[in-house]
Amino acid sequence: MYIKAFDKDLRGSESFQFEVGKTYTTKADNPVVWFHYGDKATTALCFYPKEDTRFCIVEPLGRTHTRYHHRCVTVKSFATDAIRIVRELSHDEVCRLLFEEHCPWWLANYLKPPFEVMAKYGNSLRGELAVSEILTKRSDLTVDQHLALLPKKHHLTVYKYHYRKTIAMQKLQCAAEPAQPTVNSMGVGAP
Repeated sequence: MYIKAFDKDLRGSESFQFEVGKTYTTKADNPVVWFHYGDKATTALCFYPKEDTRFCIVEPLGRTHTRYHHRCVTVKSFATDAIRIVRELSHDEVCRLLFEEHCPWWLANYLKPPFEVMAKYGNSLRGELAVSEILTKRSDLTVDQHLALLPKKHHLTVYKYHYRKTIAMQKLQCAAEPAQPTVNSMGVGAP
C-alpha cells in the first residue's frame, strides 16, 4: 500500500489540486517535480505534519524514483510520473497505521489522535518533551487523560498546568464582563 499526504483541501506541493478517483500524469523527466508518496503513513506525515493533513491510498502507474530523506525521521519516499488517487483514509485509519508502523508519538501527535491511541504509546511518553507537548498541544484532553498518559513524577506539573489554565480562563471571563460601578462613580444604584 502506498500513501500520499495532502493539505486540508487535498492539494499537494505547489498547490496542485487532486481528487479521489482521478489519475494524474506529468511529462517532466526530473523526479523532483513528479508526484511524491510513501510506503507508510509515517513517511507521508513527515511531509505534511499538521492536524488537518489528509491521507490517500495511491497507485503509482508510471516510472518511479526512490529517495531517502532525513526530515523529522529518516524516511524513504517515492516519486512517479503517473499516479492514481485510490481512496481517502479516515482519521482513525491513519492513527491506527501510524501506531502499527511505530511512528514516534511526537510525530503522530500532530494529528491529535484520540486518547485511546496515545495511551497505547505507554512508556514512550516520558521526559520533559512529552510533558510539554502533551500539555500544550493537547488541550482536547481532560486532566484525567493527561494524568493517565504521563508518569506519576509529572502529575504535579499536570495539576499546575490545569490550575493556571483555569485561572487564565477566569480572568478572560472577568475582562469580558463590564465592571461594576463603585460608590464614587456616577452610575451607583439599580439600573
